[in-house]
Amino acid sequence: MLRMILPLLAVAALCGCGILYTNVHNARSYRSATPNEVKASPTDETVSGMGCNKSLLYLVAWGDGGYIAAVKNALGPRDGILYDVKCDIKVNSVLVGLYSKVCTKVTGRVAKL
Repeated sequence: MLRMILPLLAVAALCGCGILYTNVHNARSYRSATPNEVKASPTDETVSGMGCNKSLLYLVAWGDGGYIAAVKNALGPRDGILYDVKCDIKVNSVLVGLYSKVCTKVTGRVAKL
């Protein structure tokens, strides 16, 4: 029985499936408000926020690198709506899968609700 399980575990570990633990949220496409749709003013503050996913040996992955997490980090405790949004994705990888970090960075202006 052990002779059957060990090769299966080795193949699963090498395939990069994230089989041991995965809790990752990736960036998706969302519509951003424009200055005409919100009560924009020249004094609106420009903010930025980031959400990151990390993985180790293609076996364990964690983090929330999605657009929503980045927007929440950008707004923080402010009560407003983010408009004129720019989104960037940054990838850092060490030895192709030994350790990787993928971050979604959102920059925009905050209008009062």
